[in-house]
Amino acid sequence: MKVLVAGASGFLGAGAVRALAAAGHDVVGLARTPEKGEIVARAGGAPALGDILSIPSLLEAARGCEAIVHLAAAATSVSRDIGQSTAAKVRVDGAYNLVATARKAGARRIVVGSGTWLYGDRKEAITEATPVKPTGNSMFNWQAERAALEANKPGALEVVVLRPGMVYGDGGWFREMVDEIRAGTYRVPGDGANHWSPLHIDDCGEAFRVALERGRAGEVYLAADDEPLPLRAFVNLVAGALGATAPAATTPQEAVRVHGEATGRHLMANQRVSSARLRALGWAPAHTRADNALGPLVAQMVSRPR
Repeated sequence: MKVLVAGASGFLGAGAVRALAAAGHDVVGLARTPEKGEIVARAGGAPALGDILSIPSLLEAARGCEAIVHLAAAATSVSRDIGQSTAAKVRVDGAYNLVATARKAGARRIVVGSGTWLYGDRKEAITEATPVKPTGNSMFNWQAERAALEANKPGALEVVVLRPGMVYGDGGWFREMVDEIRAGTYRVPGDGANHWSPLHIDDCGEAFRVALERGRAGEVYLAADDEPLPLRAFVNLVAGALGATAPAATTPQEAVRVHGEATGRHLMANQRVSSARLRALGWAPAHTRADNALGPLVAQMVSRPR
């Protein structure tokens, strides 16, 4: 089918474009600049210049599309000079705009990308039935989900939500972690005993493909690999692959000071995610354990020019 991916030049977006294009879908990637359009093209999509906050440009990009994937996001770090209001608009107003675009363009399906930070710190295994408690940036994901799901109408406009775990690959937060560990500046937030549920970027792209093709209207799906890892173990594996010294830990108070209250708490949250519902649709990650995948990935990243 012909699919519009909003946020197609981003870390998750490019991964989704690669997976969809490899499966034979005709992928259009929304890009704000020609430079970002080149990223879309390298991932296998056809770039369409536009802005998720501009419905006219969305309508042009979505012409002939049968489905839309919402992965557009804006950074909230002060160092990137983008504020919380912009991040909220891109996620939430963007969701409303994509719903309006789908209705006008005749697209029949929307997949909204979200995340597991919505669940906060949990002792028990996390499933789709686990109550959410969004804070900070995860609130924007929650609101974007709600904005789209309000429009869900099976047979007319079907909405599916995918919440990936901690997606690692050559980009995004993971590239920053690798660079900081190499430089000796990375610090583990808290004691690192909390578990993360990792997900390789290629398997994340496949999760979006499966959700798009087979996800049930109105449903939420979680995606993570088979083996949650303590944060300290995850970081040590990266450091080992780099031949670097294992980073020191910070106190929880220092982690909150450095990353902000919500993000600091998210990084120190304990999350063991179950992907049973998505697996029932046929999703089968190629990288089932991050401890097996991190070494080859980091070696590839080090050898590849940025």
